[in-house]
Amino acid sequence: MLIDLDAADALGVVAATRSFGLGFEEIAAGLATFSGVKRRQEVRGEAGGVTVLDDFAHHPTAVRATIAAIQARFPGRRLWAVFEPRSNTSRRRIHQDEYVEALALAPLVALRVPEPHDMVPADQRLDADQVVAALRTRGVDARAEADVDQLVRVVADGARPGDVVLVMSNGAFGGFIDRLLAALRSVVAMR
Repeated sequence: MLIDLDAADALGVVAATRSFGLGFEEIAAGLATFSGVKRRQEVRGEAGGVTVLDDFAHHPTAVRATIAAIQARFPGRRLWAVFEPRSNTSRRRIHQDEYVEALALAPLVALRVPEPHDMVPADQRLDADQVVAALRTRGVDARAEADVDQLVRVVADGARPGDVVLVMSNGAFGGFIDRLLAALRSVVAMR
């Protein structure tokens, strides 16, 4: 069962701050000033009617919960799940099936092919092509690219006004978000 993480977090804050003796009015005032956490469903920009969000999600459980939360936050809008498996754990095949399950919640998936890493033996590496093939059998329009610029082109060329692009990585993702916003602005300028 999925719960509203914002509500659960707010309740946790209320419980913790009440234990320090704060009153409900003080707590409400503090909550009212909270603008969110960086890289947690953070809106990074909008271009051409496409909203681009950044999220630190990299474990399959977080990927699944984040996609579900974004769908609830932007009901009726087409969702792109863009994922960079960057951590040692996410680069491993051990969670491959769970990534398929999580990413299958989105109708459009763009996956960065993980760069080889000395810490992850070749026979244990996530197989991006297999993830894409499994997603496609579920009706998901999925694509994997090793090159960030190519991945930007895939999303920018396929995005349309009203879309939400959820970018999930625990790193800088080669500047993907800034490059995507620039590409989307360029597409709009050419229309």
